[in-house]
Amino acid sequence: MNKIFIISAFTLTLVACGAHRAPPYEKEKRPEDRGQYSGVEGVIQKQKDQAYLANEANKFKCQDARLDLVDAEAEGDINMIRRVKARVQKLCVVEK
Repeated sequence: MNKIFIISAFTLTLVACGAHRAPPYEKEKRPEDRGQYSGVEGVIQKQKDQAYLANEANKFKCQDARLDLVDAEAEGDINMIRRVKARVQKLCVVEK
């Protein structure tokens, strides 16, 4: 009888601990707003979110460089145009 009590208490403890585990990541939030990741699935999602955020930041830098190129061309500054074109080529990667 004592053995059954110990086994059932141990089983209930395991079930209770499993029920209170944190979710792997905050699925309802956008990648920009997520802050908590747990477990293997959370780590994988964190890497995906970081790659997404890096791509978004690069898109904004590319867009800024293109706008700077338009400004430089409007001013007619050859040196500035060369520098900005180099920045555009560096930041704006064309995918095939």
